[in-house]
Amino acid sequence: MSEKIKIMSVSLANKIAAGEVVERPASVVKELIENAIDADATRAIVVLKQSGKQLIQIIDNGLGMSEKDLVLAFERHATSKITQVSDLEKIQTLGFRGEALPSIASVSQIEIASKEANANIGTLLYLEAGKIDKKRKKACPVGTNISIKNLFFNTPGRRNFLKADSTELQQIVQVLKRFFLAFPEIDFEVIHDDNQLFHLKSGTIEDRIKDVFGTDVFGALIPVNESLGGIELAGFVSRPDKARRSRGNQYLFLNGRPIQDKSLNHAIYQSYRQMIEPGTYPPFCLFLEMNPKLVDINVHPAKMEVRFSNDRSLYFFFLSSLKKVFNDVQIIPKFGSEKSDAFLARFNQDIDTIDIAREITDRRKMMSKASGNQISLAYFHSEDKSAESESLPESNVAQNDVSVQFWQIHNRYILSQIKSGLVVIDQHIAHERVLYERILKVLRQGNQAAGQHLLFPQTISLPMDDFLVFKEILHLLERIGFVIKVFSGTTIVIEALPIDVKIGREGQILHDIIDYYKENQGKDFDPFEKMAAAFSCKNAIKSGDVLNSTQMHAIIDQLFACDEPYFCPHGRPVIVTIDLEELDRKFKRIK
Repeated sequence: MSEKIKIMSVSLANKIAAGEVVERPASVVKELIENAIDADATRAIVVLKQSGKQLIQIIDNGLGMSEKDLVLAFERHATSKITQVSDLEKIQTLGFRGEALPSIASVSQIEIASKEANANIGTLLYLEAGKIDKKRKKACPVGTNISIKNLFFNTPGRRNFLKADSTELQQIVQVLKRFFLAFPEIDFEVIHDDNQLFHLKSGTIEDRIKDVFGTDVFGALIPVNESLGGIELAGFVSRPDKARRSRGNQYLFLNGRPIQDKSLNHAIYQSYRQMIEPGTYPPFCLFLEMNPKLVDINVHPAKMEVRFSNDRSLYFFFLSSLKKVFNDVQIIPKFGSEKSDAFLARFNQDIDTIDIAREITDRRKMMSKASGNQISLAYFHSEDKSAESESLPESNVAQNDVSVQFWQIHNRYILSQIKSGLVVIDQHIAHERVLYERILKVLRQGNQAAGQHLLFPQTISLPMDDFLVFKEILHLLERIGFVIKVFSGTTIVIEALPIDVKIGREGQILHDIIDYYKENQGKDFDPFEKMAAAFSCKNAIKSGDVLNSTQMHAIIDQLFACDEPYFCPHGRPVIVTIDLEELDRKFKRIK
């Protein structure tokens, strides 16, 4: 009988391990930065070519390695960070498994030089597919300089699964931002294709959060500093009115280690309950310090997931700590902000500022009455004037004259009588469809849409990952009516907007579009369709917006002038009909 069970070759085992540890260039950056930090580096330089596909180079001034240690570092399960089973109960380093370097080496070409402080000269190694090709002495500074070249060169199938350079770069930036925040005492420099993306000097956590989040977000953060029974929670959470449509800028650290934990995230969201709109996410940067014996971090090869021995107690500690912070701080949104009405409606009964909330609400009502403050009809003006005068299809909605009646229910749906019964239209999805087709038409025809110039241009400081997305889509933004100039670094100036955007929303709509691109990262959309979907989704009227009869007429007119009026760009139905026969049956007029 032939033997079915065989021992894997070292090469095959390393490539399988690489599949767990090395998913993409960002995974390599994570492992190498962890090694630099564990080596007590105070400076780390990251050099990238082609978003890490061609080159990932990490230069640190850490402890360095001897020739013997450098060779051993590329053996599987070789580590300086644990020596016995009991060490797993009190891990305080970022890496410890001893899998990263051999796994990376098995799917790349590596050049690494390292030198200890007490050594006269360093050691240089060349490796290809996990095997040492050359070794020699080399004069080099104290620390380690490692270059990962041609990642997945010997596994082309996996290389083909990598995304566009822009997507891979954004993934790397997301990984790096965690380390920027966890270690503000370390200098970081990041260079991509000879362009400097970051140069962060060591400083306070406040300085580092301002660098990573941007000054706009930083100005809306609330400090957290709570402790209970040897557990400490510190950092910052954002004001509720600064919640965004994406999960960006949400960071949680355990004893300096970036982690992801569904239970603690849920506790954070619960602390914002009734203060933020559904589908929005508040920025936060929180640091949890506790006895490492109470945590199991040996759960997953990527080491992002952990298991707590007291997870239920920890959940309520987070929840009560953040609720206390919100109760101690006056967090009424600024007067005139877009979200203040909805925020006050949910929140003003839960804090001791009811009189302030009522005063703000009354003032807004007075201004609304005085100025006729309603949703601007700029939302609904068609570029094709003939479309506004056309009647709606007879089979759907009656002739568009003064006799046509529309009703709005729950400030969400538009109702109207049709010959066969009743039609119900989702106002947000309907307007989204109108904007989507209009923007797509402009982009497909190669036109340059006219914009509305701002009397006072708005300056916005973007975080680097947002800025990278912005640069990628700037040419499309300009096509649909934006005029945006780069002022300095990652600071931009918005000078003009598409005509469909209400003045005062310029910063928010740009953030929303960027968030949409980040949420749909790596998905293969037609670039025109993606921009049209992003703009229409984020700029369409919302559920909860009050519409008058004229505005409802405008939506219906333009909806039925669309090529595809029955579904939104994401496939949701726009229109639901209820037959008169079905209504008669419900009321038992017929059997």
